[in-house]
Amino acid sequence: MIEFKLPDIGEGIAEGEIVQWKVETGETVEEHQPIVEVMTDKATVEVPAPAAGRITKILAAEGDTIPVGDVIFHLDEGGGAVAPSAPAAPARVPTPAATPAATPVGAAGGAVIEFKLPDIGEGIAEGEIVQWKVAAGASVEEHQPIVEVMTDKATVEVPAPAAGTIVQILAAEGETVPVGTVIFHLQTGAAVPVAAPAAAPVAVAAAAASAPSTNGHSSAKVLAVPSARRVARELGIDLGRVPGSGRNGVIRRADVESFASSVPAAAVAAPAAPTAPVVAAPIPPAGEDIRRPFRGVRRKIADAMVRSKTTAMHFTVVEEVDVTDLVAVRAKAKAIGKESGVNVTYMPFIMKAVASALAKFRSLNGHLDEGTQEIVNPAAIHLGIATDTPNGLIVPVVPNVQAKGLLQLTTELADLAARTREGRVKPEELRGSTFTITNAGNIGGTLATPIINFPDIAILGVHRIVKRPGVVETPDGDQIAVRQYMNFSCSVDHRLADGADAARMLAYLRTLLENPGLIAL
Repeated sequence: MIEFKLPDIGEGIAEGEIVQWKVETGETVEEHQPIVEVMTDKATVEVPAPAAGRITKILAAEGDTIPVGDVIFHLDEGGGAVAPSAPAAPARVPTPAATPAATPVGAAGGAVIEFKLPDIGEGIAEGEIVQWKVAAGASVEEHQPIVEVMTDKATVEVPAPAAGTIVQILAAEGETVPVGTVIFHLQTGAAVPVAAPAAAPVAVAAAAASAPSTNGHSSAKVLAVPSARRVARELGIDLGRVPGSGRNGVIRRADVESFASSVPAAAVAAPAAPTAPVVAAPIPPAGEDIRRPFRGVRRKIADAMVRSKTTAMHFTVVEEVDVTDLVAVRAKAKAIGKESGVNVTYMPFIMKAVASALAKFRSLNGHLDEGTQEIVNPAAIHLGIATDTPNGLIVPVVPNVQAKGLLQLTTELADLAARTREGRVKPEELRGSTFTITNAGNIGGTLATPIINFPDIAILGVHRIVKRPGVVETPDGDQIAVRQYMNFSCSVDHRLADGADAARMLAYLRTLLENPGLIAL
Protein backbone atom coordinates (compact mmCIF):
# COMPACT_ATOMS: atom_id res chain seq x y z
CA MET A 1 0.00 0.00 0.00
CA ILE A 2 1.23 3.51 -0.83
CA GLU A 3 0.54 6.28 1.70
CA PHE A 4 0.65 9.25 -0.67
CA LYS A 5 1.99 12.52 0.75
CA LEU A 6 1.12 15.95 -0.60
CA PRO A 7 4.17 16.64 -2.79
CA ASP A 8 6.33 19.77 -2.74
CA ILE A 9 5.37 21.29 -6.10
CA GLY A 10 7.49 24.42 -6.13
CA GLU A 11 10.12 26.42 -4.27
CA GLY A 12 8.80 27.58 -0.92
CA ILE A 13 5.43 25.85 -1.24
CA ALA A 14 4.61 24.89 2.34
CA GLU A 15 0.96 23.90 2.05
CA GLY A 16 -1.87 23.41 -0.41
CA GLU A 17 -5.66 23.61 -0.36
CA ILE A 18 -7.64 20.57 -1.47
CA VAL A 19 -9.87 22.00 -4.20
CA GLN A 20 -11.52 18.89 -5.63
CA TRP A 21 -11.16 15.14 -5.43
CA LYS A 22 -11.34 13.57 -8.90
CA VAL A 23 -12.03 10.08 -7.49
CA GLU A 24 -13.84 8.45 -4.58
CA THR A 25 -12.80 5.91 -1.97
CA GLY A 26 -12.93 2.42 -3.48
CA GLU A 27 -12.37 3.60 -7.03
CA THR A 28 -9.82 1.84 -9.26
CA VAL A 29 -7.32 4.20 -10.90
CA GLU A 30 -4.58 4.05 -13.52
CA GLU A 31 -1.02 5.28 -13.13
CA HIS A 32 -0.83 9.05 -13.83
CA GLN A 33 -4.62 9.42 -13.59
CA PRO A 34 -5.53 12.76 -11.89
CA ILE A 35 -6.56 12.06 -8.30
CA VAL A 36 -6.96 15.45 -6.64
CA GLU A 37 -6.78 19.14 -7.56
CA VAL A 38 -4.64 21.18 -5.17
CA MET A 39 -4.27 24.96 -4.99
CA THR A 40 -1.10 26.63 -3.71
CA ASP A 41 -0.17 30.31 -3.66
CA LYS A 42 1.58 29.75 -7.02
CA ALA A 43 -0.74 27.56 -9.03
CA THR A 44 -3.59 25.07 -9.10
CA VAL A 45 -2.34 21.62 -10.10
CA GLU A 46 -3.71 18.13 -10.54
CA VAL A 47 -1.89 15.47 -8.50
CA PRO A 48 -1.70 12.13 -10.36
CA ALA A 49 -1.70 8.56 -9.09
CA PRO A 50 1.87 7.26 -8.58
CA ALA A 51 0.77 3.77 -9.70
CA ALA A 52 -2.26 1.77 -10.79
CA GLY A 53 -4.45 0.45 -7.97
CA ARG A 54 -7.45 1.22 -5.79
CA ILE A 55 -8.04 4.26 -3.57
CA THR A 56 -8.60 2.75 -0.12
CA LYS A 57 -8.78 5.91 1.98
CA ILE A 58 -9.03 9.67 1.50
CA LEU A 59 -7.55 11.62 4.41
CA ALA A 60 -8.32 15.26 3.53
CA ALA A 61 -11.61 16.96 2.80
CA GLU A 62 -12.19 19.49 0.02
CA GLY A 63 -11.40 22.94 1.38
CA ASP A 64 -8.78 21.67 3.85
CA THR A 65 -5.34 23.29 3.79
CA ILE A 66 -2.70 20.56 4.08
CA PRO A 67 1.03 20.97 4.83
CA VAL A 68 3.46 19.52 2.30
CA GLY A 69 4.43 16.01 3.38
CA ASP A 70 1.10 15.07 4.97
CA VAL A 71 -0.52 11.84 3.76
CA ILE A 72 -3.64 12.70 1.74
CA PHE A 73 -4.72 9.28 0.44
CA HIS A 74 -3.93 5.56 0.55
CA LEU A 75 -3.48 3.58 -2.66
CA ASP A 76 -3.60 -0.21 -2.69
CA GLU A 77 -1.42 -1.38 -5.59
CA GLY A 78 -2.97 -4.84 -5.24
CA GLY A 79 -6.36 -3.42 -6.18
CA GLY A 80 -8.33 -5.06 -3.35
CA ALA A 81 -11.91 -3.79 -3.21
CA VAL A 82 -13.06 -1.69 -0.28
CA ALA A 83 -16.36 -0.09 0.57
CA PRO A 84 -16.53 3.63 -0.29
CA SER A 85 -16.61 5.97 2.68
CA ALA A 86 -16.70 9.70 3.28
CA PRO A 87 -13.37 11.56 3.51
CA ALA A 88 -11.92 11.43 6.99
CA ALA A 89 -10.24 14.27 8.84
CA PRO A 90 -6.84 15.10 7.31
CA ALA A 91 -3.84 13.30 8.71
CA ARG A 92 -1.26 15.62 10.26
CA VAL A 93 1.68 13.26 10.81
CA PRO A 94 3.78 12.52 7.70
CA THR A 95 4.56 8.86 7.07
CA PRO A 96 8.17 8.30 5.92
CA ALA A 97 7.16 5.32 3.76
CA ALA A 98 5.22 7.52 1.32
CA THR A 99 6.91 9.18 -1.62
CA PRO A 100 5.24 11.48 -4.18
CA ALA A 101 5.66 10.68 -7.87
CA ALA A 102 8.10 7.88 -7.04
CA THR A 103 8.22 4.09 -7.12
CA PRO A 104 10.24 2.30 -4.37
CA VAL A 105 12.43 -0.60 -5.47
CA GLY A 106 13.94 -3.04 -2.98
CA ALA A 107 17.72 -2.70 -2.50
CA ALA A 108 20.40 -3.30 0.08
CA GLY A 109 20.85 -0.44 2.56
CA GLY A 110 17.31 0.84 2.06
CA ALA A 111 14.83 1.37 -0.76
CA VAL A 112 15.79 2.85 -4.11
CA ILE A 113 13.20 5.36 -5.24
CA GLU A 114 12.79 5.74 -8.97
CA PHE A 115 11.63 9.34 -9.06
CA LYS A 116 9.33 10.26 -11.94
CA LEU A 117 8.86 13.77 -13.32
CA PRO A 118 5.61 14.83 -11.59
CA ASP A 119 2.56 16.38 -13.23
CA ILE A 120 3.07 20.03 -12.19
CA GLY A 121 0.13 21.68 -13.89
CA GLU A 122 -3.03 21.10 -15.90
CA GLY A 123 -2.17 20.26 -19.50
CA ILE A 124 1.57 19.97 -18.79
CA ALA A 125 2.85 16.95 -20.75
CA GLU A 126 6.60 17.49 -20.50
CA GLY A 127 9.29 19.57 -18.85
CA GLU A 128 12.78 20.72 -19.76
CA ILE A 129 15.63 19.93 -17.35
CA VAL A 130 17.13 23.37 -16.69
CA GLN A 131 19.65 22.66 -13.94
CA TRP A 132 20.56 19.85 -11.57
CA LYS A 133 21.10 21.18 -8.05
CA VAL A 134 23.04 18.05 -7.02
CA ALA A 135 25.20 15.41 -8.67
CA ALA A 136 25.19 11.61 -8.50
CA GLY A 137 26.63 10.59 -5.13
CA ALA A 138 25.35 13.61 -3.22
CA SER A 139 23.57 13.09 0.11
CA VAL A 140 20.28 15.00 0.24
CA GLU A 141 17.58 15.77 2.78
CA GLU A 142 13.83 15.39 2.35
CA HIS A 143 12.36 18.40 0.48
CA GLN A 144 15.82 19.58 -0.63
CA PRO A 145 15.67 20.98 -4.21
CA ILE A 146 17.12 18.41 -6.61
CA VAL A 147 16.42 19.72 -10.11
CA GLU A 148 14.98 22.82 -11.77
CA VAL A 149 12.40 22.04 -14.45
CA MET A 150 10.85 24.44 -16.98
CA THR A 151 7.43 23.94 -18.53
CA ASP A 152 5.52 26.27 -20.84
CA LYS A 153 3.80 27.67 -17.74
CA ALA A 154 6.54 28.13 -15.16
CA THR A 155 9.95 27.09 -13.85
CA VAL A 156 9.82 25.03 -10.65
CA GLU A 157 12.25 23.25 -8.37
CA VAL A 158 11.54 19.54 -7.84
CA PRO A 159 12.45 18.40 -4.31
CA ALA A 160 13.72 15.13 -2.88
CA PRO A 161 10.83 12.89 -1.70
CA ALA A 162 12.99 11.56 1.15
CA ALA A 163 16.46 11.79 2.67
CA GLY A 164 19.14 9.65 1.06
CA THR A 165 21.78 9.49 -1.66
CA ILE A 166 21.35 10.34 -5.33
CA VAL A 167 22.35 7.08 -7.01
CA GLN A 168 21.81 7.94 -10.65
CA ILE A 169 20.71 10.91 -12.77
CA LEU A 170 18.83 9.90 -15.89
CA ALA A 171 18.18 13.15 -17.76
CA ALA A 172 20.65 15.74 -19.01
CA GLU A 173 20.35 19.50 -18.65
CA GLY A 174 18.57 20.83 -21.71
CA GLU A 175 16.69 17.56 -22.28
CA THR A 176 12.89 17.64 -22.60
CA VAL A 177 11.32 14.83 -20.57
CA PRO A 178 7.68 13.59 -20.65
CA VAL A 179 5.72 13.64 -17.38
CA GLY A 180 6.02 10.24 -15.69
CA THR A 181 9.57 9.56 -16.90
CA VAL A 182 12.06 8.47 -14.22
CA ILE A 183 14.64 11.26 -13.92
CA PHE A 184 16.74 10.12 -10.95
CA HIS A 185 17.25 7.26 -8.50
CA LEU A 186 17.37 8.01 -4.77
CA GLN A 187 18.76 5.48 -2.26
CA THR A 188 17.13 5.97 1.13
CA GLY A 189 18.89 5.00 4.34
CA ALA A 190 22.69 4.71 4.65
CA ALA A 191 25.00 6.13 2.00
CA VAL A 192 26.03 3.65 -0.70
CA PRO A 193 28.78 3.59 -3.34
CA VAL A 194 27.64 5.14 -6.59
CA ALA A 195 28.65 3.73 -9.93
CA ALA A 196 29.13 5.78 -13.05
CA PRO A 197 25.83 6.29 -14.91
CA ALA A 198 25.11 3.55 -17.42
CA ALA A 199 22.77 5.79 -19.36
CA ALA A 200 23.71 8.68 -21.64
CA PRO A 201 26.17 11.11 -20.03
CA VAL A 202 24.58 13.83 -17.93
CA ALA A 203 25.90 17.38 -17.97
CA VAL A 204 26.10 18.42 -14.31
CA ALA A 205 28.28 21.31 -13.15
CA ALA A 206 31.00 20.25 -10.73
CA ALA A 207 30.05 23.05 -8.38
CA ALA A 208 26.62 21.43 -7.88
CA ALA A 209 28.10 18.25 -6.38
CA SER A 210 28.12 19.62 -2.81
CA ALA A 211 24.86 19.25 -0.88
CA PRO A 212 23.55 22.41 0.86
CA SER A 213 24.81 23.16 4.36
CA THR A 214 23.24 21.12 7.14
CA ASN A 215 23.96 23.64 9.91
CA GLY A 216 20.27 24.50 10.27
CA HIS A 217 20.62 27.87 8.52
CA SER A 218 19.86 26.92 4.92
CA SER A 219 16.91 28.95 3.68
CA ALA A 220 16.13 26.28 1.09
CA LYS A 221 15.11 23.81 3.82
CA VAL A 222 12.87 26.20 5.74
CA LEU A 223 9.11 26.13 5.17
CA ALA A 224 8.17 29.59 3.92
CA VAL A 225 5.74 31.16 1.47
CA PRO A 226 7.27 32.57 -1.75
CA SER A 227 6.76 36.22 -0.77
CA ALA A 228 8.69 35.58 2.44
CA ARG A 229 11.58 34.05 0.50
CA ARG A 230 11.66 36.98 -1.92
CA VAL A 231 11.71 39.58 0.88
CA ALA A 232 14.38 37.58 2.71
CA ARG A 233 16.56 37.56 -0.42
CA GLU A 234 16.06 41.29 -0.92
CA LEU A 235 16.99 42.07 2.70
CA GLY A 236 19.77 39.49 2.95
CA ILE A 237 18.04 37.65 5.79
CA ASP A 238 18.75 34.02 6.69
CA LEU A 239 15.30 32.39 6.86
CA GLY A 240 16.70 29.78 9.24
CA ARG A 241 16.76 32.47 11.93
CA VAL A 242 13.21 33.75 11.42
CA PRO A 243 10.39 32.40 13.65
CA GLY A 244 7.37 31.33 11.61
CA SER A 245 3.84 32.23 12.65
CA GLY A 246 2.04 30.04 10.10
CA ARG A 247 0.75 26.51 10.51
CA ASN A 248 3.56 24.07 11.39
CA GLY A 249 5.96 26.99 11.69
CA VAL A 250 5.57 28.24 8.10
CA ILE A 251 7.28 31.62 7.68
CA ARG A 252 5.09 34.41 6.32
CA ARG A 253 6.21 37.68 4.75
CA ALA A 254 5.18 39.57 7.89
CA ASP A 255 7.49 37.30 9.94
CA VAL A 256 10.47 38.32 7.79
CA GLU A 257 9.62 42.01 7.96
CA SER A 258 9.12 41.82 11.73
CA PHE A 259 12.46 40.05 12.15
CA ALA A 260 14.22 42.64 9.99
CA SER A 261 12.88 45.51 12.08
CA SER A 262 13.69 43.89 15.42
CA VAL A 263 17.40 43.13 15.01
CA PRO A 264 20.44 45.27 14.11
CA ALA A 265 21.22 45.43 10.39
CA ALA A 266 24.63 43.80 10.91
CA ALA A 267 22.98 40.76 12.48
CA VAL A 268 20.37 40.23 9.77
CA ALA A 269 22.47 38.77 6.98
CA ALA A 270 22.97 35.05 6.65
CA PRO A 271 26.38 33.72 7.77
CA ALA A 272 28.93 33.47 5.01
CA ALA A 273 29.30 29.96 3.62
CA PRO A 274 32.81 28.47 3.57
CA THR A 275 32.89 28.16 -0.19
CA ALA A 276 35.07 29.51 -2.93
CA PRO A 277 34.13 32.96 -4.26
CA VAL A 278 31.74 33.03 -7.18
CA VAL A 279 33.34 34.40 -10.32
CA ALA A 280 31.02 36.13 -12.75
CA ALA A 281 31.01 34.83 -16.30
CA PRO A 282 33.11 37.04 -18.59
CA ILE A 283 31.19 39.45 -20.81
CA PRO A 284 31.76 38.62 -24.49
CA PRO A 285 33.82 41.31 -26.19
CA ALA A 286 32.15 43.52 -28.78
CA GLY A 287 31.72 41.77 -32.09
CA GLU A 288 31.79 38.25 -30.61
CA ASP A 289 28.88 35.96 -31.48
CA ILE A 290 26.35 35.11 -28.76
CA ARG A 291 24.83 31.65 -28.80
CA ARG A 292 21.83 30.70 -26.64
CA PRO A 293 19.92 27.41 -26.56
CA PHE A 294 16.61 27.68 -28.44
CA ARG A 295 14.43 26.04 -25.82
CA GLY A 296 12.24 26.67 -22.80
CA VAL A 297 9.78 29.58 -22.83
CA ARG A 298 11.40 31.06 -25.95
CA ARG A 299 10.76 27.82 -27.84
CA LYS A 300 7.18 27.61 -26.55
CA ILE A 301 6.51 31.16 -27.73
CA ALA A 302 7.97 30.32 -31.13
CA ASP A 303 5.78 27.22 -31.44
CA ALA A 304 2.68 29.26 -30.55
CA MET A 305 3.54 31.98 -33.07
CA VAL A 306 4.12 29.47 -35.88
CA ARG A 307 0.86 27.71 -35.09
CA SER A 308 -1.03 31.00 -35.11
CA LYS A 309 0.54 32.28 -38.31
CA THR A 310 0.09 29.00 -40.20
CA THR A 311 -3.47 28.35 -38.95
CA ALA A 312 -5.20 31.73 -38.66
CA MET A 313 -5.53 33.74 -41.88
CA HIS A 314 -4.25 37.11 -40.69
CA PHE A 315 -5.78 40.37 -41.90
CA THR A 316 -4.86 43.71 -40.27
CA VAL A 317 -6.86 46.96 -40.12
CA VAL A 318 -5.31 50.21 -38.82
CA GLU A 319 -7.06 53.25 -37.32
CA GLU A 320 -5.59 56.58 -36.25
CA VAL A 321 -7.15 58.06 -33.10
CA ASP A 322 -6.93 61.63 -31.77
CA VAL A 323 -6.37 60.98 -28.05
CA THR A 324 -5.86 64.59 -26.97
CA ASP A 325 -8.93 64.56 -24.72
CA LEU A 326 -8.06 61.10 -23.40
CA VAL A 327 -4.62 62.37 -22.33
CA ALA A 328 -6.29 65.17 -20.37
CA VAL A 329 -8.81 62.84 -18.69
CA ARG A 330 -6.11 60.33 -17.81
CA ALA A 331 -4.05 63.11 -16.16
CA LYS A 332 -7.01 63.94 -13.90
CA ALA A 333 -7.66 60.27 -13.16
CA LYS A 334 -3.98 59.76 -12.33
CA ALA A 335 -4.13 62.53 -9.75
CA ILE A 336 -7.22 60.98 -8.15
CA GLY A 337 -5.73 57.51 -8.19
CA LYS A 338 -2.53 58.76 -6.57
CA GLU A 339 -4.52 59.64 -3.44
CA SER A 340 -5.33 55.94 -3.08
CA GLY A 341 -1.89 54.73 -4.11
CA VAL A 342 -3.09 53.64 -7.56
CA ASN A 343 -1.14 54.53 -10.71
CA VAL A 344 -3.75 55.02 -13.44
CA THR A 345 -2.35 54.29 -16.91
CA TYR A 346 -3.96 54.46 -20.35
CA MET A 347 -4.56 50.71 -20.49
CA PRO A 348 -7.70 50.60 -18.26
CA PHE A 349 -9.33 53.23 -20.51
CA ILE A 350 -8.40 51.22 -23.60
CA MET A 351 -9.60 47.97 -22.00
CA LYS A 352 -13.00 49.47 -21.11
CA ALA A 353 -13.37 50.96 -24.58
CA VAL A 354 -12.41 47.63 -26.18
CA ALA A 355 -14.95 45.79 -23.98
CA SER A 356 -17.68 48.20 -25.09
CA ALA A 357 -16.69 47.81 -28.74
CA LEU A 358 -16.61 44.00 -28.51
CA ALA A 359 -20.03 43.96 -26.85
CA LYS A 360 -21.33 45.83 -29.90
CA PHE A 361 -19.35 43.84 -32.48
CA ARG A 362 -19.35 40.36 -30.96
CA SER A 363 -17.95 38.54 -33.99
CA LEU A 364 -14.41 39.54 -32.91
CA ASN A 365 -14.78 38.26 -29.34
CA GLY A 366 -14.19 34.52 -29.05
CA HIS A 367 -12.54 31.56 -30.71
CA LEU A 368 -13.05 28.56 -32.99
CA ASP A 369 -13.98 25.34 -31.18
CA GLU A 370 -12.11 22.92 -33.44
CA GLY A 371 -13.69 19.90 -31.76
CA THR A 372 -17.28 20.89 -32.55
CA GLN A 373 -16.41 23.11 -35.53
CA GLU A 374 -18.33 26.02 -33.98
CA ILE A 375 -17.38 29.70 -33.78
CA VAL A 376 -17.84 30.66 -30.12
CA ASN A 377 -18.71 34.30 -29.33
CA PRO A 378 -19.20 34.49 -25.54
CA ALA A 379 -21.09 37.25 -23.77
CA ALA A 380 -18.26 37.80 -21.27
CA ILE A 381 -15.11 39.61 -22.36
CA HIS A 382 -11.84 38.19 -21.01
CA LEU A 383 -8.91 40.27 -22.23
CA GLY A 384 -5.46 38.74 -22.64
CA ILE A 385 -2.82 41.39 -21.94
CA ALA A 386 0.52 40.66 -23.63
CA THR A 387 3.21 41.31 -21.01
CA ASP A 388 6.93 41.77 -21.62
CA THR A 389 8.92 39.58 -19.17
CA PRO A 390 12.56 38.48 -18.86
CA ASN A 391 11.47 35.09 -20.25
CA GLY A 392 9.57 36.48 -23.23
CA LEU A 393 6.06 37.68 -24.02
CA ILE A 394 3.50 36.10 -21.67
CA VAL A 395 -0.27 36.70 -21.93
CA PRO A 396 -2.17 36.69 -18.60
CA VAL A 397 -5.93 37.22 -18.72
CA VAL A 398 -8.13 39.82 -17.02
CA PRO A 399 -11.61 38.23 -16.85
CA ASN A 400 -15.00 39.93 -17.16
CA VAL A 401 -13.64 43.34 -18.14
CA GLN A 402 -17.14 44.45 -19.17
CA ALA A 403 -18.26 44.32 -15.50
CA LYS A 404 -15.35 46.24 -13.92
CA GLY A 405 -14.62 49.90 -13.32
CA LEU A 406 -11.46 51.79 -14.26
CA LEU A 407 -9.87 51.78 -10.80
CA GLN A 408 -10.58 48.06 -10.32
CA LEU A 409 -9.04 47.30 -13.70
CA THR A 410 -6.04 49.47 -12.83
CA THR A 411 -5.43 47.56 -9.59
CA GLU A 412 -5.97 44.11 -11.12
CA LEU A 413 -3.79 44.87 -14.12
CA ALA A 414 -0.90 46.16 -12.00
CA ASP A 415 -0.99 43.08 -9.76
CA LEU A 416 -1.30 40.66 -12.68
CA ALA A 417 1.52 42.28 -14.66
CA ALA A 418 3.86 42.32 -11.65
CA ARG A 419 3.26 38.64 -10.85
CA THR A 420 3.68 37.71 -14.51
CA ARG A 421 7.08 39.44 -14.72
CA GLU A 422 8.16 37.77 -11.46
CA GLY A 423 7.06 34.33 -12.69
CA ARG A 424 4.33 34.03 -10.05
CA VAL A 425 1.31 34.06 -12.35
CA LYS A 426 -1.03 31.08 -11.88
CA PRO A 427 -1.61 28.66 -14.77
CA GLU A 428 -5.35 29.34 -14.77
CA GLU A 429 -4.61 33.07 -15.21
CA LEU A 430 -2.97 32.31 -18.56
CA ARG A 431 -6.05 30.68 -20.09
CA GLY A 432 -9.47 31.70 -21.33
CA SER A 433 -8.85 34.93 -23.24
CA THR A 434 -11.53 35.94 -25.75
CA PHE A 435 -9.54 38.87 -27.23
CA THR A 436 -5.98 40.10 -26.71
CA ILE A 437 -4.33 43.52 -26.41
CA THR A 438 -0.61 44.01 -27.01
CA ASN A 439 0.81 47.39 -26.03
CA ALA A 440 4.28 48.46 -27.09
CA GLY A 441 3.49 52.16 -26.85
CA ASN A 442 5.75 52.71 -23.85
CA ILE A 443 8.68 51.26 -25.81
CA GLY A 444 8.17 52.97 -29.17
CA GLY A 445 6.98 52.32 -32.67
CA THR A 446 4.08 53.94 -34.49
CA LEU A 447 2.62 50.84 -36.18
CA ALA A 448 2.80 47.04 -36.14
CA THR A 449 0.76 44.08 -37.37
CA PRO A 450 0.36 41.85 -34.30
CA ILE A 451 0.12 38.06 -34.50
CA ILE A 452 -3.13 36.64 -33.12
CA ASN A 453 -2.99 34.97 -29.72
CA PHE A 454 -4.37 31.68 -31.06
CA PRO A 455 -7.15 30.52 -30.73
CA ASP A 456 -8.56 34.04 -30.23
CA ILE A 457 -10.29 35.54 -33.24
CA ALA A 458 -8.49 38.89 -33.04
CA ILE A 459 -5.79 40.97 -31.35
CA LEU A 460 -5.39 44.74 -30.92
CA GLY A 461 -2.02 46.46 -31.19
CA VAL A 462 -1.63 49.71 -29.20
CA HIS A 463 1.13 52.13 -30.24
CA ARG A 464 2.84 55.20 -28.86
CA ILE A 465 1.28 58.64 -28.63
CA VAL A 466 2.79 61.28 -30.92
CA LYS A 467 2.24 65.04 -31.03
CA ARG A 468 1.72 66.72 -34.38
CA PRO A 469 -0.41 69.41 -36.04
CA GLY A 470 -4.03 68.46 -36.65
CA VAL A 471 -7.20 69.98 -37.99
CA VAL A 472 -9.76 70.85 -35.29
CA GLU A 473 -13.34 71.83 -36.01
CA THR A 474 -14.38 75.01 -34.13
CA PRO A 475 -17.41 77.37 -34.35
CA ASP A 476 -15.16 79.67 -36.35
CA GLY A 477 -14.18 76.96 -38.80
CA ASP A 478 -11.29 74.54 -39.08
CA GLN A 479 -8.19 75.43 -37.07
CA ILE A 480 -4.67 73.98 -36.95
CA ALA A 481 -3.61 72.92 -33.45
CA VAL A 482 -1.12 70.64 -31.72
CA ARG A 483 -2.91 67.33 -31.17
CA GLN A 484 -1.93 63.91 -29.82
CA TYR A 485 -2.46 60.81 -31.93
CA MET A 486 -2.22 57.07 -31.41
CA ASN A 487 -2.45 54.24 -33.94
CA PHE A 488 -4.44 51.07 -33.26
CA SER A 489 -3.95 47.96 -35.42
CA CYS A 490 -6.35 45.04 -35.26
CA SER A 491 -5.37 41.65 -36.72
CA VAL A 492 -8.25 39.24 -37.27
CA ASP A 493 -8.54 35.61 -38.32
CA HIS A 494 -10.11 36.03 -41.75
CA ARG A 495 -11.54 32.49 -41.52
CA LEU A 496 -13.79 33.56 -38.64
CA ALA A 497 -14.42 37.28 -39.19
CA ASP A 498 -14.24 39.79 -42.03
CA GLY A 499 -12.11 42.88 -42.42
CA ALA A 500 -15.27 44.96 -42.34
CA ASP A 501 -15.98 43.66 -38.82
CA ALA A 502 -12.59 44.89 -37.65
CA ALA A 503 -13.02 48.24 -39.43
CA ARG A 504 -16.39 48.85 -37.77
CA MET A 505 -15.09 47.84 -34.36
CA LEU A 506 -12.09 50.17 -34.70
CA ALA A 507 -14.27 53.05 -35.85
CA TYR A 508 -16.44 52.62 -32.74
CA LEU A 509 -13.33 52.32 -30.56
CA ARG A 510 -12.06 55.58 -32.05
CA THR A 511 -15.33 57.32 -31.17
CA LEU A 512 -15.06 56.19 -27.55
CA LEU A 513 -11.40 57.12 -27.11
CA GLU A 514 -11.74 60.49 -28.82
CA ASN A 515 -14.68 61.21 -26.49
CA PRO A 516 -13.57 59.47 -23.25
CA GLY A 517 -16.70 60.55 -21.42
CA LEU A 518 -18.60 58.02 -23.54
CA ILE A 519 -16.55 55.10 -22.15
CA ALA A 520 -18.78 55.13 -19.08
CA LEU A 521 -21.73 54.22 -21.31
